[in-house]
Amino acid sequence: MNHDDEAHAVTSTLYAPPTENVTRRLLRRVLDVVLPAACVACNKLVREPADSLGLCDDCRGHLVRWPSRCCATCGKTLDASHLPASYRCGECRRQEPPCAVVLSGWSYQPPIDAVLTGLKFRRLEYLGGQLARELARLFRDRLTDCDLVVPVPLHWRRYLSRGYNQAAAIATPLAAELDLPTASVLRRRLSTPAQSQLRRVERTGNLKGAFSVKRPSLCAGRHVLLIDDIVTTGTTVNTAARCLLNAGVASVTTLTAARTP
Repeated sequence: MNHDDEAHAVTSTLYAPPTENVTRRLLRRVLDVVLPAACVACNKLVREPADSLGLCDDCRGHLVRWPSRCCATCGKTLDASHLPASYRCGECRRQEPPCAVVLSGWSYQPPIDAVLTGLKFRRLEYLGGQLARELARLFRDRLTDCDLVVPVPLHWRRYLSRGYNQAAAIATPLAAELDLPTASVLRRRLSTPAQSQLRRVERTGNLKGAFSVKRPSLCAGRHVLLIDDIVTTGTTVNTAARCLLNAGVASVTTLTAARTP
């Protein structure tokens, strides 16, 4: 095997699409039928289907989708109505942002906040798969140009304390849903204060130099689908996207489960 063939074999292995754990999904469905579960938002005991986002029917009915009337690039909501779907806000027209597109499933308010809190802090990792399947259903047609799924990473200290990365818990099953490869090419170099603990003006400086790319050759020239759980000001995903672009990535589309109004 020559050097090029060997490199191709290694890359193909690293980029193999993740396989879905069918046994785990089947077991989850059986448990949903046999045992009542508590709604993650209101704690009402319910027997819900496996793709309910952990919510009872009443709470699921109160989910608020992120508005479709938003900037075609950064995804920020727009006050004006009757604008073309391709309309970009003034900020994006003045300076091209690192993320070519930012998509979000829901507005971060009850009850999706309880779903993401359950995933992030209550170790309800199965919610990652449910969010992934719902996001794939909502956005599949808008992600056809993507060819690699990358989660926003945690610093290793935070990863050890939490036990898993909530962005990866969404990204891995989402890649399976979209039949795309996934790779954790981003690394969190610095342990920074949580963005939610900082004022808006402090957030950009907080993440300066926080990310780096491991083995840039694995993502260079690709259209990356960057995954995170929540976007607030966009500082985290923009910083991560800029790091990827500097490493040779062709373009970055960001997809998050929710966005702060």
